[in-house]
Amino acid sequence: MFRNLVFTLVLSGLCLSPELWADDAEEKAIVYVRKLNRVVTRDEKAPGNPVIGADLRDAPVTDAGLKELAPFQHLTTLDLSNTRVTDAGLKDVASFRHLTTLGLSGTKVTDAGLKELAPLQHLTTLDLVHTPVTDAGVTHLAALKNLTTLNLGITPVTDAGVKHLAALPHLTTLGLSRTRVTGVGLKELATLEQLTTLDLSFTKVTAPSLKELGTLRHLTSLDLYSTRVTDDGLKELGTLQRLNTLDLSHTDVTGTGLKGLAPLQDLTILTLFDTPVTDAGLKELAPLQNLISLCLNSTRVTDAGMKEVAALKNLTSLNLINTGVTGAGMKELAGLPQLANLYLDRTRVTDAGAKELAALTQLTALQLQNTQLTDAGLRELAALKKLSRLYLSGTKISDAGAKELAAFRQLAILDLQNTQVTDAGLKDLQKALPNCLILR
Repeated sequence: MFRNLVFTLVLSGLCLSPELWADDAEEKAIVYVRKLNRVVTRDEKAPGNPVIGADLRDAPVTDAGLKELAPFQHLTTLDLSNTRVTDAGLKDVASFRHLTTLGLSGTKVTDAGLKELAPLQHLTTLDLVHTPVTDAGVTHLAALKNLTTLNLGITPVTDAGVKHLAALPHLTTLGLSRTRVTGVGLKELATLEQLTTLDLSFTKVTAPSLKELGTLRHLTSLDLYSTRVTDDGLKELGTLQRLNTLDLSHTDVTGTGLKGLAPLQDLTILTLFDTPVTDAGLKELAPLQNLISLCLNSTRVTDAGMKEVAALKNLTSLNLINTGVTGAGMKELAGLPQLANLYLDRTRVTDAGAKELAALTQLTALQLQNTQLTDAGLRELAALKKLSRLYLSGTKISDAGAKELAAFRQLAILDLQNTQVTDAGLKDLQKALPNCLILR
């Protein structure tokens, strides 16, 4: 009888604890992930603290390897970007029925593979950047009714594929950068009335086609970088009253066209990198008093335009890299009381200009790379007590200047690459600033 009792107890120990078996399987799966030098995320509030996230980006994961993840049945986030996963592996991915976020960018997943994702009815975010997915594959996404974020950047998707997106009415974020989408495809976006973020950069979208975006009244961010948009197109954006972020970089937009942005009173971030905008054009920005970030990198702006910039009192970030601005223009910027980030790389700012910068007492980040700044100019910058990041690469700073920098106790990052500071000077400076990361 005793022997039977022992047998019963042993048997019950094997059969009554499925949770223990599950925990053991999950631990083995975690070991597999760690061997790949990757991490998992647990739900610290749920019973048993199950794994809910696995970041396998850039890991040598194959379709076979995905089977090792099977115990992660509570998984909500899975990133397989730049792995060796193919269509075959998506059958295993489909078993994670609680997934809300899936990253497949840079994989060889094709149209056929997307059909396997149909069971993932909780999926809200899907990244397909740089995959071979085509218009045919987009049709399979119609099954994912809860998708809110979809990135199809760098895929062969065309206007025909965009038409199929109408089946995803809850989309709020859509990435179409470097696709074959044209102005014709924008008509198909009219039904996506919940869109807040739209990336059309590096597409063949033209100025006239922007009128098709007029129905997207919830749009807050629009990226038109390197499109065929011109001044005429900006008039069509006037109805997008909620727009707060707009990128017009590398387009033919001029100062005249900026007049069309006047109705966009909520605009806070405007990027005009590599456009033919001049000083005269900056006058058209006057109505945009809520701007906090303005990028004029590689435009035709000079000191004369700084007076117009200074009228934008809420600016906290200003990019003047590779412009004709000199120290004289810095005087005008003293009227920007909230300016925290200033980028002046490859400008004509000298030591005299550094003296003018001393008035910008709220600066926390300053870039002066590849300017004519010398040791003498650093003395002027000592007044910037809130400066935590200073980039001086490619300047004429020497050991004498390094001694001046020793007084900048608040610095967290200091870039001294390609300067005349010696190893000895760097060593002394590091001792003076033990908490600062010095790039050399």
